[in-house]
Amino acid sequence: MADMKTRNKTKTEKEYDQLQCLDAASDLCNAAESFINEFQDCDGNVYYSTFSTASRALWDLEHARRIAGCIKVGHEWDMENSITGKFRYPHLR
Repeated sequence: MADMKTRNKTKTEKEYDQLQCLDAASDLCNAAESFINEFQDCDGNVYYSTFSTASRALWDLEHARRIAGCIKVGHEWDMENSITGKFRYPHLR
């Protein structure tokens, strides 16, 4: 990628990312609880929608953690270089 102007994340942006991780973890716990209860109640048979919800919640948490691990903000996303896109945080300004 061409030389992209980047900056370090602000404290507020880091806190926002951590809150997103906590929200995603909570959603995952709720989805896992539903999955486990349905699995138990239905003798191992689970609706695809329940599986899909749990799978999506896990992906959301992994994604939130990956973003939280990025240390810079730039005009465009570049996850390989630990840069998030600036459009993620406009509501914090």
